[in-house]
This record gives sequence, structure tokens and C-alpha cells, in this order.
Amino acid sequence: MLVNTSATTPICCEVKVHRSICIELQGFIDRILHVILSIESARPNCALAIQTLCSLHFTLDKAKLVIKHCSESSKLYLAITSQKIVSRCEKIRISFELYLDQIQNTVPIPLASEICAILEDLRGTKFSLEIEDETRKVLLSLLEKEFPDSTSKEKAELEAIQVAALKLDIKSSISLLEEKENLKKQIEKVKKTNQKEKELLEYLLYLLIKYENFI
Repeated sequence: MLVNTSATTPICCEVKVHRSICIELQGFIDRILHVILSIESARPNCALAIQTLCSLHFTLDKAKLVIKHCSESSKLYLAITSQKIVSRCEKIRISFELYLDQIQNTVPIPLASEICAILEDLRGTKFSLEIEDETRKVLLSLLEKEFPDSTSKEKAELEAIQVAALKLDIKSSISLLEEKENLKKQIEKVKKTNQKEKELLEYLLYLLIKYENFI
């Protein structure tokens, strides 16, 4: 008996940033899961098919975790790490393509045709984040720049956080509070395991608190 996917996918409307990517991922998750269930119902005896189905389940979980991450994390943090998200999605896309290609010739013709259509769409998919990438550049510029004095640093911080808040729709007291709470939760998760990430999250929280009256 094959293992069912364990990660629960959040509704895509709950995703805070990278929504277009998550919607695309969710579409592939639904289509591939439909194929997997059909194959499992036929009780395949082929060792390759069984092994490939397990690999597909594992990759489905990875895709669901990306969507979950984008629904629970800070908007500012997601913007800064947008290229990592794109990289994760590309690896997932390649894995889906590899495993579906392996299993295509072991299933009945109707399922093979369905898999062929999914493969065609996977090969034509390119994950991109235009708005998020613009915000990432603004925030990274702030993080990487050296300032001659505190006045110029504060000016740059204010400009960067205002641009980021505008682009990421952090413009109300409620959205600001939600962003701060998400940062606090992330800090709590990584404080004992990833010092570098903790420091980044703490700095983002510091910016929100210091300049919240100007957002």
C-alpha cells in the first residue's frame, strides 16, 4: 500500500506572497494527484511504477510545503527570499517531469495521454516573480549597503520599508499587526537553529516597529 501525502495544502487565497506561483503549483498538485489515485486504484505490480509513485507522493509533499510556507511566513521575508522560492519550485517541476516521464509507459493509454498533457504543461512552465523581485532588490540593497552615518541609514531604512510595504500591501494597522506577528512566530521557530535567519527576521521586525507610523 502506497503512502498518502501528509502535508495539508492551504487554500491559495491564504497565500500572502508568490500567489501566482502557488496557484500554478496547486494546479499541478491536483492534476498529478488525480493521476496517482487512478494508478493506485489499478494496483500496479510493476516495481518501477510503485517506486515512482512513492517519489511522486514525496514531491507532492514538497510542493504543498512551499504553498504552506507562503501562507504562513512574513511578507517581507518571503520577498527577500523570493529567488529561493523560485529555485525550490523549479526543482519540484523537474522532479514531477522526471517521475511522470518514468511512469508514463507503465499505465493504460487514457492515463498515459493525461500524463502527456501534464508533462507538456510542466515543460512549458517558467516560475517568475516580478513584483516580489522588485521588492527583494530594494530590501537587499538596504541590507548590503554600508552607510556613513546613522542619519543616512535611517533615511534609507524608511524609504525601503515604505516601498516594500506599498508593494506587499502592508498598508493598514491590521496588515501591519499581522506582519509583525508572523515575524515573531518565525523568529521563535528559528531562534535555536538558524542564527543568520533569526537576525534577518529581527531586523525586519525592528524596521516595522521603528517606522510603523510612516507606513
